[in-house]
Amino acid sequence: MFMIATQRARQAKPLAVGGAGPAAPRERAVGNTRRHSVSAVIAASLWVVLGGAAVWAAEPGQSGGGAFLDAPQRPEGEQYATGLGGKAKISLFGTVGEGYKFIYCFDRSGSMGGSGSSAMAAVQAELRDSLRPLDSVHQFQMIFYNERPVVFNPSGTPGRLAFANPQNKERALRFLDSLVADGGTDHEEALKLAIRMQPDVIFFLTDGDEPKLTAAQIEEITYRAGGIQINTIQFASGPKPAGESFLAELARQNGGQYRYVDVTKLRLVEKRR
Repeated sequence: MFMIATQRARQAKPLAVGGAGPAAPRERAVGNTRRHSVSAVIAASLWVVLGGAAVWAAEPGQSGGGAFLDAPQRPEGEQYATGLGGKAKISLFGTVGEGYKFIYCFDRSGSMGGSGSSAMAAVQAELRDSLRPLDSVHQFQMIFYNERPVVFNPSGTPGRLAFANPQNKERALRFLDSLVADGGTDHEEALKLAIRMQPDVIFFLTDGDEPKLTAAQIEEITYRAGGIQINTIQFASGPKPAGESFLAELARQNGGQYRYVDVTKLRLVEKRR
């Protein structure tokens, strides 16, 4: 089998760095040519025999590229960071996102205030849990909006994502605690601002009250997002209304997940604690 794999490796063209397999090293001197060639053949032979699965894994949905598997696999659904420099997998109210850069885009209009203080306490608790798996190589941002967005700005430079070090995580929670729900609602402007920061995932939380996003607005947001995952959470009182929410459509068009959260049930949970 090793000889067959070696012959295949000699016939195969070298692959570029970062592609689906190892590239043959260049010869740096005449005296080193033989040693380098043998090393390349052995590496490529192992690649063919093992099918690449043992040392290299392409990211889901990608045909090329990948990352070396240098961390143990976690159970499905568990929040985790995949090791130093690896992607983080985090959740918010049951929606899950994976990447290096995350934005929390939350409605703080007057209609959200009707949900009561327990709702804001639940948001803060969820946000704390969501931020926990992130380490200093990951980045995040928080946008709270009514008619206009207010952006978390620990660095003093607007429009930047913050690194997820312990200090910025604590600042984020204090920032959340300082906000009051009031004013009207402009979903579109807040989402466009989040998209301009080019995150991997946006967590978009609102009560879904008027004005709702139109089909044309959702289409434009999807075009601007260009592959950014948008998870949507509808935060409201009582059972889920009949019919499909525009938030479900927004999530579907942007590769995300949609969840409806009944705030009255959150109150029950809080009382039991």
